[in-house]
Amino acid sequence: MGFINSNLLSLINKHVAHPLFPIVKNYLQKCSSLTKDNQRNIVSAVAVITICYLATVRSQRYRYINELRRKYPDPTLPLKDSKIAAEVFDTTIRKEFPALHYVGFQIALYRSVTIPSISRLLVATGEAHGNPQKREEDSYLLLHEMLNVYPHIQYVRQRNPNLTKKEIETQESRRTHAIGRMNEIHSRYRILHGDFLYQLVLFVHEPIYWINKYGYRKLDQLEINNYSSAHSKYFPTTYKISEATIENTASHFPTWLRPIVRMAFSCMVKPLDCASFGLPQASWWFKAIFDSYLYMHGYYVRFLKFPRQESYLGTPIHPNKNNRYMPQYESDHPAYPNGYTIAGLGPIKIRTSLCPMPNVRVGSCPVAHF
Repeated sequence: MGFINSNLLSLINKHVAHPLFPIVKNYLQKCSSLTKDNQRNIVSAVAVITICYLATVRSQRYRYINELRRKYPDPTLPLKDSKIAAEVFDTTIRKEFPALHYVGFQIALYRSVTIPSISRLLVATGEAHGNPQKREEDSYLLLHEMLNVYPHIQYVRQRNPNLTKKEIETQESRRTHAIGRMNEIHSRYRILHGDFLYQLVLFVHEPIYWINKYGYRKLDQLEINNYSSAHSKYFPTTYKISEATIENTASHFPTWLRPIVRMAFSCMVKPLDCASFGLPQASWWFKAIFDSYLYMHGYYVRFLKFPRQESYLGTPIHPNKNNRYMPQYESDHPAYPNGYTIAGLGPIKIRTSLCPMPNVRVGSCPVAHF
């Protein structure tokens, strides 16, 4: 309050001659006098409001996991019932930890190329290092077209309780189409079964690792499905894709921040992966700053941020008027500025004729086509 009394008022007296400012001056003087006379009451009110806010956040923060524990006391139920697994996944990933899940997904995509056979294949196709942004978005959209059926249906049902069977089948057909497209892409190449499983395990393991390390709480056994790890080594194609991925990510930041982004990659992967990518090890002080920032974010979410009310979705509920889906995430250099079709995801040179509804006219088909 001393700043208002001395600095700001003297500045107004010295430099301002506009007829409006005497009113402002009088207002500031009254505010200063009022706050000075009621400092104790103001401090008490702020303290009470802060305590009430923290208590309310704390009472709501663990609401979702407590509801899941009461509803499904047996933590193995998600492994036996796909509908329960979809509900738990939606609550945990899209409401509780959407940001950390996305980071884990990106790191899983990045770590996959530490296997030489995978990096060789990606370099041979020209997709990974030629257009890393498209590869990232293709992988994200295909994966979430498979996983977003449950929240899509719940979203529509909240707005229309009398959801028809046809509308449910429309959303489920997108998953079928995405799986078909992914299988079609992979069938064109010779991919070792172990490499394919390794990539799938990464998509499961990395988000779990990031949430358990930096989230506001560790995942419950109900939420954890699988855990796996594997060995990797340096290979020229691995380095080539790594550089393209880092450059693509850094391009979204100002020039002066790009060296820091490069160092952050060293913090986000394991030492063995750094050797595989040809990345220098992050210094201990930078690693400490990086970890501290993420830990602070976890405490911020735990104590200050209310739970999300709706699922965070990267895929839309319905196609637009051009029968294309518009990605729901933000991107400085989007791979699909005009929207995408499930059949169009993946390598451009691999076209498809797959359609889960082949007897429906393209213009009226709920599954977006070219």
